[in-house]
Amino acid sequence: MARELAGKFDQVLNLYKKKSETPLQTIERYVAIRPEYKGVKMTYAGRLDPMAEGVLIVLAGEKNKEREAYTRLDKDYEFEFVLGIETDTYDILGKITKTKEIGGLKIFGEKEIKKALKKYEGKFMQKYPAYSSKVVGGVPLFDLARKDKLDTVVMPEHEVEVKNIEFVSSREISSVDFKKYIEEGINAVVGDFRQKEILKLWDRHFESNAPEKFLIYKVKVTSGSGFYVRQLVSDLGVNLKTGAITISILRTRVGEYGIK
Repeated sequence: MARELAGKFDQVLNLYKKKSETPLQTIERYVAIRPEYKGVKMTYAGRLDPMAEGVLIVLAGEKNKEREAYTRLDKDYEFEFVLGIETDTYDILGKITKTKEIGGLKIFGEKEIKKALKKYEGKFMQKYPAYSSKVVGGVPLFDLARKDKLDTVVMPEHEVEVKNIEFVSSREISSVDFKKYIEEGINAVVGDFRQKEILKLWDRHFESNAPEKFLIYKVKVTSGSGFYVRQLVSDLGVNLKTGAITISILRTRVGEYGIK
């Protein structure tokens, strides 16, 4: 009977991670509404950043033994980015490190963005973002980044595969609405992610250097395991000589597990 009960919880769970949550907080939220899972070993297969949302595969019970297989599954993402800004996390939950002068920022059209994106189709070496959980010398990169010790290690990279990348659309957003979007997202994050410091820098940017409107680009991508959307966007910004940050990530599929 005990074995039968234990087997009941050997599950692959397709959970929706909300924006501003950590994967662990998503699991905790699920257990709060499904208390029968309290005490059951649960881990996620393929994490999502705090500012990302969508499909989070969680393995319960004996399914944890198959974690490696689930982390290797292909994934679909929809993401948005803006040009002209750089942060140390490559997204909005980071300290602004550089901005492009308004007058010197070239506005790229659909044709130019498509051409730039195609360079990242196929297999290539991708660096790990400084603010990631990749361990180097026994220490996570994000810990080294926070302590300003990244210069003590060689930034690791690995082979990733982009199976398809597709430009979707572009849209304008007012500076007022963009600032509100950023503040709401950052303020919703629970835990120590340097929120106060980061918000001050965003305030300074919008007060002194921000244009009246921002152009937001939307892209879809299908990738293999280990791929970082944030790193792709950062590399794209370097390629276009403008700088770029990710402002939203929605994971719509992991293997056979879809967002619906």
